[in-house]
Amino acid sequence: MPYQQRPAELALSLRNLRPRILIADVVGLGKTLEIGLTLAELIRRGRGERILVVTPQSVLEQFQHELWTRFSIPLVRLDSLGIQRIQREIPAGRNPFTHYKRVIISVDTLKNIGQYRHHLERIQWDAVVIDESHNLINQGSQRRALAETLAPRTDALLLASATPHNGDKRSFADLISLLDPAAIADPDHYDPAEDLGHLFIRRTKISPEVRNGIGAEWADRGPTRSLHCAANEAEERIFA
Repeated sequence: MPYQQRPAELALSLRNLRPRILIADVVGLGKTLEIGLTLAELIRRGRGERILVVTPQSVLEQFQHELWTRFSIPLVRLDSLGIQRIQREIPAGRNPFTHYKRVIISVDTLKNIGQYRHHLERIQWDAVVIDESHNLINQGSQRRALAETLAPRTDALLLASATPHNGDKRSFADLISLLDPAAIADPDHYDPAEDLGHLFIRRTKISPEVRNGIGAEWADRGPTRSLHCAANEAEERIFA
């Protein structure tokens, strides 16, 4: 993490009885570490016994490694074959998601909500983490159906995305509704900072607390200047 953790940030995510927050810092500012800090604090307070982490397959191993090496939070990695193995080992009718208390699963495994819905609807989590949560915006998608199943069945819900807003206010309101369905009365008319400030954190590399922490490690970006370069003969042929 390139700058010091802010105590106020942790307080924001934990001050409510059911901590639910969108961590939307840009790439490189340590969203995984912020998630780890929050989960570690929930565990310390006795509110993180059952944890489910859902990530894209491409970052699953890295996410698991970060939470273990930096915060000593062990997560059992499961895929569809692992879930089937558990189902063969436990008595018929038992929920395979109760076999381990803290698990990390690829969204591509769980998004088959038709296969796992009856199990996921019968389990309550202390904390659910969903990475790359901008993929949850599309209504009717498998990922969205998964999120809608998990969101009401967890006390703490942590969503993470460097690009949570696609420019459409309704889409962003739709994402926020997973955290708090009552937060936005009119999805076409709301102020993100004023109405939703308690539900999300977003920092860029020029945010004051980031700049104060990193000093000169990131150089300031100067004014943009367009440079016109004529294409060579080979480039013109490719273009044609």
